[in-house]
Amino acid sequence: MSVVDERIVEHDCGHIAPFDAFEDACEKCGRKADTETLSELQTVPRCTECGYRSPLEPDAEAAGPLPAVSFPTLPTPEQNLSWIPARFVPESRFRRGVLSTALIAMVLVAGIAGAVSVTPMLESEPADEASVGTDANWEEYDSIVIFRNDDIQPWYNQEELRAVDDVFIEQEVPVTLGIIPDTNGSGALTDDPELCDYLRSLEADHSDQFEMAIHGTTHEPVTDFYGASEFGGLSEAEQRERLAEGEALLADCVDSPSSTFVPPMNTYDTTTVEVLAESNYTAVSGGQWFTDQYYETDNGTYFGAGGLTHVPETQSFEDWSAYEEAGGDDDDVPFHDLETLTDSFDASHERNGVHVVMIHYQYFTTDERLEKLESLIEHMKGENVGFLTIEQFAEGLEDGTVEETDDGWRVLEPVSAEDR
Repeated sequence: MSVVDERIVEHDCGHIAPFDAFEDACEKCGRKADTETLSELQTVPRCTECGYRSPLEPDAEAAGPLPAVSFPTLPTPEQNLSWIPARFVPESRFRRGVLSTALIAMVLVAGIAGAVSVTPMLESEPADEASVGTDANWEEYDSIVIFRNDDIQPWYNQEELRAVDDVFIEQEVPVTLGIIPDTNGSGALTDDPELCDYLRSLEADHSDQFEMAIHGTTHEPVTDFYGASEFGGLSEAEQRERLAEGEALLADCVDSPSSTFVPPMNTYDTTTVEVLAESNYTAVSGGQWFTDQYYETDNGTYFGAGGLTHVPETQSFEDWSAYEEAGGDDDDVPFHDLETLTDSFDASHERNGVHVVMIHYQYFTTDERLEKLESLIEHMKGENVGFLTIEQFAEGLEDGTVEETDDGWRVLEPVSAEDR
């Protein structure tokens, strides 16, 4: 039999495994594993033939000596009755003993009854601090729906933008706005004060309904990463610089930029995620077609990687396949028919999923198209669905106000996204 010594380490997320199992990242939390995040525990013998590994041994020195325990002096039978007025205490020693015994029995019965009533409370999951508030209640849903409205930009189809926003306001459904800070490098948000005033009015009048998310910086296809990308494939320094430029413009236009990043062309890479995590973002929302390939998620509707929650769009309102077949006329992007849109939601709802619908406001140029959006939302409302923004969903998972259950979701409402 051949035996080797194997190093056992602990990641800062609490995951314990052999050192060789971590490689570049922790298999439990997905964050990087290096000398800063891994701490040495013990070296244990492992059999190379059968794979048996000796169990970890407790650290006797770390445990320390057992604490000294002292017991109070028990009262005498006479002292047991000292709190009762003298006129009620029997003179007979025998009767005093009977009274003392009866009182002790009453205390024991009361203690047992109290323990029984408290046990279910102790066995239930502890509530988060947020659940203590008197203005919030846990709501249970079968599935989650998120709407993402991309390409908000200066001077472009502003009437259509307001019309689409009005649908969400009337339906009382939240939406994540993907805002381009500097369209094509020549259309800065701050050059259109009317748009900025409008966006700030949405924040003021509907604070929990409209999320102001950054949608790249210039929305240009800078690289051919997975077809086209503004960020994917660039160096860390280039990505950090582009992000900082976009953040500065967005912060000058809206009051509360969110912690969500919406990458143009729905593509990004691990360097993008690293830069975003360092900048305190909590979520990134690309395309499911991309994340299924790049992260090998197999129809993953949300997942954690690199310190962020990835919430890809799962259904586009626009029919981009038909658009390409027709030659790509920007003035007439076709929509999916209502049945396709409702069937896609129904399938997600059936499996208690997270359904992220991507729309582009500029293509809602007719009343008929706006009515299709209204009809889809009304169809969704016919089921037990929770509507959230991307930030509300991602931060809720992080702070415990959004929980996935065996048959759906629990959401602590109202959910308010905090400023980053």
